[in-house]
Amino acid sequence: GALTPAQRVEPGPGAAAEVQAFLDAVLAAGHEGVMCKRLDSAYSAGQRGAAWLKLKPAKTLDLVVIAVEQGSGRRSQWLSNLHLAARDETSDPSAEPRWVMLGKTFKGMTDELLAWQTRELSQREVRREGHVVHVRPELVVEIAFQELEASPRYPGGVALRFARVKGYRPDKSPAEADTLSTVLALFEGQR
Repeated sequence: GALTPAQRVEPGPGAAAEVQAFLDAVLAAGHEGVMCKRLDSAYSAGQRGAAWLKLKPAKTLDLVVIAVEQGSGRRSQWLSNLHLAARDETSDPSAEPRWVMLGKTFKGMTDELLAWQTRELSQREVRREGHVVHVRPELVVEIAFQELEASPRYPGGVALRFARVKGYRPDKSPAEADTLSTVLALFEGQR
């Protein structure tokens, strides 16, 4: 059937399946997601507030942290903005792996995670350039993102859009991180 602008889903058995079916139909119709709201919340033009929640699918990649920036403002005591890279599997296998930067993110991190990554990345510091701390590429992090976009700024020609940290992957080594070929295939699949 046709999609209605508003659909009410009552909590209970089958609600998750009903929401998933509606989301699938919305995405198939070309929309980027759905808005969910508390029924008693008022509409306020240009503002969502805590009672409104945007739901849209996210893809994930396991990437390697190659550098991090000293935080600012509330995060000034921590290393915050991660520089994320995929492994270039086309480089010489006998040489050190080549890491291709895909973007940065400071989103999705709790204070506890910021404190942990500051300790871990400080131990891996190789050199500093201003506020950027270059680190040994040893930590793999799962990154959720909305999409990839063409980018002349990054050497792989693509960049992450709306990237956020889902969590570190202690179960993965850098050799198991996603490759540049995987990233480029995802980018081509978006078109």
